[in-house]
Amino acid sequence: MSRGRIAGWPASLALLVSVTFSTGLAGAAELVDIQVSNTGNQYFLESESLLKASVPSVFKVLLDYDNFTKLSSAYEQGRYLEPAPDGALRVYTLAQGCMLFVCRNVEKVETLEIFLNRRIVATVIPEYSNLEQGVTEWLLTADGENTRLGYRMELTPKFWVPPLIGPPIIRYVLAKGGEDALQRLEAVAREFDLEHATKD
Repeated sequence: MSRGRIAGWPASLALLVSVTFSTGLAGAAELVDIQVSNTGNQYFLESESLLKASVPSVFKVLLDYDNFTKLSSAYEQGRYLEPAPDGALRVYTLAQGCMLFVCRNVEKVETLEIFLNRRIVATVIPEYSNLEQGVTEWLLTADGENTRLGYRMELTPKFWVPPLIGPPIIRYVLAKGGEDALQRLEAVAREFDLEHATKD
């Protein structure tokens, strides 16, 4: 099994900090702010970024679970599942994250809620995941022709996390690698913008 590079812990941070999908479009994505904290084994992360791509295109990338393996090497699997009996969207991801001397698989089944093409909320279903609980939220706001991207995550893993791997290390690695990863994410969204402009 190959080990995807991850610049944060746990692997649900991968989309922000470990993107290996290559593209020829230059970008100027900016990681504006990061806040990381924990209470025992429960981790919290909030960040704000500015991407030079439209809200609809960024939104499209974030919802493309079937292509998560192309977006980041940390993701070994990603796909939509059959909807829940109540019709709720469900998604599955399998990611491997390594930090310092520790590597873990993070397997998640989540319900997916979409609000007005501006907000995405993914809630972990614990019985099908190796997390006790978890919620991830993306909030997209137009800033002229750009996108201001808010990210909020909280999760509690079922597995043991070494005490050395805490908020200070997560914050350091995010700051070091986050802007490059966001530029790559931005570039994929800009490809969608170009496709749309060409059709027009």
